[in-house]
Amino acid sequence: MPEISIIVPVYRAEKYLNACVDSILAQTFTDFELVLIEDGSPDQSGAICDEYAQRDERVRVIHQPNQGQAAARNHALPMTQGKWLCYVDSDDTIHPQMLEHLHRAAVESGAGMSMCQFLEAPEMPEDYGQPVEFSYEKLTMDEKTLTELHDRDQYPGWVACAKLIRREYVQGYPFHTGRVYEDNEAVTRWLLPAKTLAMLPSQLYFYRTNPESTTKGKFSLKKLDYLWALESMIGYFQSVGYHTLAQRFLERYVEAAASCCYGVRNELKRPELANGILADVEKFLSREKLKLTRRERLSLLEAAHPNAMGCFWKTAEKVRKLWK
Repeated sequence: MPEISIIVPVYRAEKYLNACVDSILAQTFTDFELVLIEDGSPDQSGAICDEYAQRDERVRVIHQPNQGQAAARNHALPMTQGKWLCYVDSDDTIHPQMLEHLHRAAVESGAGMSMCQFLEAPEMPEDYGQPVEFSYEKLTMDEKTLTELHDRDQYPGWVACAKLIRREYVQGYPFHTGRVYEDNEAVTRWLLPAKTLAMLPSQLYFYRTNPESTTKGKFSLKKLDYLWALESMIGYFQSVGYHTLAQRFLERYVEAAASCCYGVRNELKRPELANGILADVEKFLSREKLKLTRRERLSLLEAAHPNAMGCFWKTAEKVRKLWK
């Protein structure tokens, strides 16, 4: 039985798939299985996956009709055996020592999860494979630590990649299918059961930036899923009593809702959708018994109805002058 199961969803990945798989097979830690989930890709990705399976016994390929990344990851899980799970995206690559260092940190610290840092760039540097020294910091996943990490912009729950995760956490809360930003929603549910996290300072995961991706590209209705993810995260933190952390993510939620209002109004030219966004925000706040500050509420209204709010501010200024 392999120690680590690596799961790679594959869709329209023929340009970078070889580099991705080669980087995995070149790991200094070799006790792993690699499962490639070919998600109904219309290019040559499926054939490339099959070639690797023929060349290396650690590689297995699962072909399925296109269902999306979350469904592909969930589909692969019961077909793996490793104690630890590792997710890699098919257009990314990993440092030769990533598995070795993540596994060593997790075992030495007794943490339920280990995590390295990302190097984000359009292309991988030529010297990326140079050896790196091993070190890590053991962190307790309590509210104080998570809030401090959030405030330093180091919150560890945004993505599933660049981590080793105990299998039982993922089995207990799989990815939500049919959504994007599903990593944000799921990984948050794994952090607290893990209790401790071994965080490595080294950039052992190369994330290839793609301005056309769903989450990075132009505004689309799919980006409303970010609000869904934040609602789920805030609700979860509320339910476990992490109210300070929930408030931090509520601030992000307001910013994201304002951004979505701007997107539907200015980029999609569908201003009527802004009312729906505001209505959903109100329902969520009522359900979770949360309140916005006056500034946050005005920020949402200005994003959704800039003309009306412009008139409001002009009227308010005239009234203020009359009362002087």
